[in-house]
This record gives sequence, C-alpha cells and structure tokens, in this order.
Amino acid sequence: MKKLILLILLTTAGSSLFSQNIDTITGKSTIKKIEAGKSDFNQNNNDEPLYRGGGDPLSGLNVKSTKQPIQIGNYYALIIGIDNYSSDWPKLKNAVADAKAVENLLKTKYRFNSFHTLYNEQATRGNVIKKFEWLVKNVKPTDNLLIYYSGHGEFKQELNKGYWVPIDATTLSTENFISNNDIQTFLSGIKSKHTLLIADACFSGDIFRGKTVSIPYENSNKYYAKVYELPSRKAITSGGIEPVMDGGKDGHSVFAYYLLKILNKNTSKYYDASQLYENIKIPIVNNSEQTPNFQPIKDSGDEGGQFLFILK
Repeated sequence: MKKLILLILLTTAGSSLFSQNIDTITGKSTIKKIEAGKSDFNQNNNDEPLYRGGGDPLSGLNVKSTKQPIQIGNYYALIIGIDNYSSDWPKLKNAVADAKAVENLLKTKYRFNSFHTLYNEQATRGNVIKKFEWLVKNVKPTDNLLIYYSGHGEFKQELNKGYWVPIDATTLSTENFISNNDIQTFLSGIKSKHTLLIADACFSGDIFRGKTVSIPYENSNKYYAKVYELPSRKAITSGGIEPVMDGGKDGHSVFAYYLLKILNKNTSKYYDASQLYENIKIPIVNNSEQTPNFQPIKDSGDEGGQFLFILK
C-alpha cells in the first residue's frame, strides 16, 4: 500500500506542493515537487524525483508510513534435474535443460541470493537429503525458498504414496526413492517465510491431496504486502497423480516451456505464485494431456500467504 503525504510550503514567490510516496514492501520513499498552479497529473514526466536527504522539505518531521515496511530476507533456490538414469529407469531428454534454464532465468532476472544445484550424477538420494538438511539449518524466518525438481516420479498404488526418483534409484525397490512424505517433513522444518515447490515429474500432484486453489489477485502494493505477510508452503506441479510429458517445445517439457516463457515475459516488480499458476495453466492444458496443480502442501505450515518473485 502506498501512503500519500502532502505538505504545502508557502513562500513570497508563490506556493509549492510536495508529494511523498512510500512503498510499504521495500520501505523506499520518493518526494516529487508540484509547481504552484499545476496538478500532479500535468507535471512533466521527465522530472527527476527527489529522494529523502539533504534537499528534502519533509526532513526532520519524522513522517512515517502507518505500517512498517516488510523485511525481505535472502532468496534461496534448490534446483534438481536428472536425465541420465543409469538403472532400468528410462533416460529423459529435457529434465536437465529445463532445470538449468530455470536456474539461469532466476539468476539474471529475479532477486535470488543463493543457488544450490544437483544435476544428473550429483542428484543421489543422499545428496538431495543433505541439501534439505542444509536448508533446515541455515534458512531464516525472513528468507524465501524456491525448490525446482525435474526428473522421474513414481506412485506406488499398494502404499498409496508418491516419490521423487533420484539418479541412484532402481525400479525394483523404493529404498533410494524420496517420498512426498519425506519432502513434506523437510518443508515443515525449513524456517523460511515462504517456500514454493515447483515439480515437473510424473505423479507429482500426490504431494497434496485436494482441490487446486484459486486465489483472488490484484496488482497493488497493498495486495503484495498482505500476501507476503503470512507464511506459505505451496507447490505448483506439472500434473496430478498421472504421467506427464518429457518432450514439448524448444527442447523443454511443455510445463517448463510455459513456466519459463511466463517468468521471462513478466515485467511486474512483484509477481506471486498464484499469478504464475494462472498464467501457465491454460496454455499447458491446451497443448498437452496434463493439468497442472497449485495448492498448499499438506501438513507443512502454510498460513495462506504467497511466494513473491521480485525483479532485480
């Protein structure tokens, strides 16, 4: 929400009007001078803004917004991609390319501070677990976490349970699988403000059982401040409890292609996970046999907030 504060200064030469805009998400304020006899709407758009400092007419008046700015911590990303399965799992063609493209886009366009990646032979069950354990120990309550997994997924009907399939897993046993229950346990233990899991794998929708959520959205600082304030643990998955496509467009899966396209196209300073889902859902459904899902991860501490992508 932007708080507008006006101060009129009268001088012998006339009067001047100053407006202050305060961004309640970042806490940054700007001052703009409005000449006497002119409204704010007919000022020259090329005028340089005046910032709080030596020439600020409001300095010393202790003007504050009605709400303290939100403290945004570090942004962490854990990205996993596996193509070269060495056992009897079929090799994939696009999983690593998808994961690396997501890593590159987040590095160049969005506010992320720390990247942890596991590709192909690095993505053993043990290494994935170690990464989760590191996040549990090091991510702080003001930090945000995005997890992207691209690889095989499996669902065992007899156990009624879904799994990620690391590079060292075989089809003969679940010994080296990582169950969605394990993932939920780690996500509930990671002390982030917001965690967003994006999974492009078969049967990835098992991580939540229920209906996909539809969240009202408005493009305003007030909305973003509100959804950022409450913790969230949500997931966007490429499908439900069903197989999903590896092939697609331009060397990416259908899901990854539209995910990358929308994130790359975005020009909004703040962009939340619900907007991302709404923008990728229809083109994915129209161009594949899969239906993506978006909802809170069960038993992980979601309180209704939203993960925000923030442009650099």
